[in-house]
Order: sequence, then C-alpha cells, then structure tokens
Amino acid sequence: MQNALSVQAAQNSGGLASYFLVEVTPRPGHTPDELQKVVDEEIARLQQEEPTGHELDRSLNQIESSFYNRMERVGGFGGKADQLNAYYTETGDPDWFNEDLARYRALSPSDVRAAAERFLPRDRRVEVTVVPDGQQER
Repeated sequence: MQNALSVQAAQNSGGLASYFLVEVTPRPGHTPDELQKVVDEEIARLQQEEPTGHELDRSLNQIESSFYNRMERVGGFGGKADQLNAYYTETGDPDWFNEDLARYRALSPSDVRAAAERFLPRDRRVEVTVVPDGQQER
C-alpha cells in the first residue's frame, strides 16, 4: 500500500469474545477515508477469492515462527509460562503445542476465504479514526 506508512492486521481470540484488528497509518497527503476504501476492497477481495498458495505459505511461516518465538522466552507476557498456562486452561493439556500448530498447518486457501466471509462482514465492525491534536482530517 503506497499511500500508507504502515499496515497491520491481527486476530485475537478470547474466552468470551474475539476480534480482528486492522490498523493503517496514512502517509502525509493521504486521508483515513482513502485508506479505509482500500482496506474494504482488500477484505472484499479476500471474501470472494482464495489467497494464493504463496500468500498462505508466507503467513503460515510467520505463524510458526511466532509459535517458536513464544516458547523460547521463559517469562514475560506471551512467554513459555503464559503459553503452557493457556494450553492447560483451554484444553486441560499444557503440552498442546503440536496440536495447536497443526491446526494452522492444516489450513487451506479456501478455509481463509471462508473465514473472511464469515467473520469479517462489513456491517459488524467498530471504526476508530485518530487524528493528532491540532491537525484536521483531510
């Protein structure tokens, strides 16, 4: 995205609720409305078309790397202790690492498209625009 300084997307699962977050910072001269249009188009495209095998592989590599990274840290937020505790709390098995990773490895491009269609409807979201103090949204 050439009109954005940064783009981040993340999904967070919780016991009672989950969310998918898209955060976009515009480059000078571009507006939040302009970037929202691009994000909406990309989500709509993902709801209609499957990602390529390369796109899915790249995402799975990042997920797998994140899994191993979490298990290398002993403490702190998101370290091994937190991960083992989360597995024990959710599954009753603190050694559920391989099963958890296998869930991601089993995904297909059609699974990603179906999830985008099901969980990212345009009429079920919260939008927040933050403009630095003293600046007007253009």
